[in-house]
Amino acid sequence: MQPAPPPAAETYERLAPFYDELTREHNYEAWTSALERAALRFGVSGRSLLDVACGTGKSFLPFMRRGYAVTACDLSVEMAALAAAKAPGANVFVADVRTLERVGSFDLITWLDDSVNYLLDQGELEAALGSLAANLAPDGVLVFDVNTLSTYRSTFARDMTLEGPGLLLAWRGGCDGSEGPGCLAELVVEAFSEVDPGVYERVTTRHLQRHHPRSAVEAALAAAGLAAVAVLGQLPDGSLDEQAGELDHHKLVYLAQRVAKGGDPE
Repeated sequence: MQPAPPPAAETYERLAPFYDELTREHNYEAWTSALERAALRFGVSGRSLLDVACGTGKSFLPFMRRGYAVTACDLSVEMAALAAAKAPGANVFVADVRTLERVGSFDLITWLDDSVNYLLDQGELEAALGSLAANLAPDGVLVFDVNTLSTYRSTFARDMTLEGPGLLLAWRGGCDGSEGPGCLAELVVEAFSEVDPGVYERVTTRHLQRHHPRSAVEAALAAAGLAAVAVLGQLPDGSLDEQAGELDHHKLVYLAQRVAKGGDPE
């Protein structure tokens, strides 16, 4: 039996037309360069990439420009369609990471932009990592990011607006700044788009996430036959810090590889 679609499916169907504007300040070129450099330290030598939860393609386009052969998927039909339109050379399809079938053997798998946090229990996290492990080349590297407590106590606890041509985006955090490990966190993003002069249409999206402590992530990796070879802290400019801390960084970045029979990463 297929699992029920997670709440994020409907959320991103509705958010898709506004996603690029919402993330317009994100420097994907610099960020993905830092992620690639980290992965290369652990033996990535090929140029095949699987980008999971690819959104509108902003996470994989820099890799394409650097010569990677890209396969990408997203839970949202609308997001995947936007990504495919930007990158005719990529193989983009719709898939749920929890039930992703084996589509290849990839040198590098990326799972970015806090997609992990939309999985709301440990079983979902284990299922997703198991799917990704099945698609990872023997010496490949899986790279994914996870929101920290610092994010839920700050970004998810405040209100913000972002204005563009004919568009106003309003971000309303649902946290109070006291969140603890394993918490559920919610925010609302509303898009007010001008459909006629002075007339705006409102689209409301609700985002529910769970904080996944490092111990829970590492347990899920082990259940999938993977192990973290590095856990790095992400800095505001997208660069990575070797000293990763829940309260010092807004994301932790995990690099994982398959575990050999002897117990060490392959």
